[in-house]
Amino acid sequence: MPAYFTSDVHLRLDRPERARRFARWVDRLEPNDSLTIAGDLCDFWFASRQCDGTTAATSEGIRALAGFRNRGGALTILPGNHDAWLEPFYEREMGIRFAREPLDVETHGLRIRLVHGHHVGGRTAWKGWMESRAFLSAFRHLPGPMATALDHVLERRNERRRDDDDRRHLTAYREFTRGLTGTTDIVFIGHIHRTIDEAGTGPRLVIPGGWHRQSSYLKVDDLGASLILEADPQPLPC
Repeated sequence: MPAYFTSDVHLRLDRPERARRFARWVDRLEPNDSLTIAGDLCDFWFASRQCDGTTAATSEGIRALAGFRNRGGALTILPGNHDAWLEPFYEREMGIRFAREPLDVETHGLRIRLVHGHHVGGRTAWKGWMESRAFLSAFRHLPGPMATALDHVLERRNERRRDDDDRRHLTAYREFTRGLTGTTDIVFIGHIHRTIDEAGTGPRLVIPGGWHRQSSYLKVDDLGASLILEADPQPLPC
């Protein structure tokens, strides 16, 4: 009965390839497995502009998780900065409420602490404002072309500043991990989309890196804890 941990799937209806890849992975899980998602199952674009109760259920990823629960799988979801306001939707579609962080799990002899990461330290003040309900509501009511343009601007900004943002967050994550020495074996953190697996004198720090261009998850079983990355297959040339 393996336990699986992942984060930052960022489901959104205009990125169907991400949902298909995630759904294929979830469909491989066995009924006795457990799956914990440490935040940002869905993207802010989904939360603000696509979650209307009808089209939202068309996401293959959401349907796969509901199917996993229906066949007996144990599912736990933490809130992230993108999907913190989606608890009513998750409860309606999958019958599950958010677990509160930090979440401590003990499985197969390992003590694991999970947080999404946006509250650990490293985020800027304006990013914190963008996680508010007021910004969510304002973005929802923007005209479509304006919302799309702003979405592209934010994506380009994130790409340009990714290295600096990641360094700032990693400093906070490593300090947080060191503070758990002696009480935790693995610290599992999401939020940033860079894959990190560090083992030193303290707990092992695992950041899966998200599902934007890969499948990434931690598998824990009797053999230990393995961080698994599966790259998107390259399309065959015409």
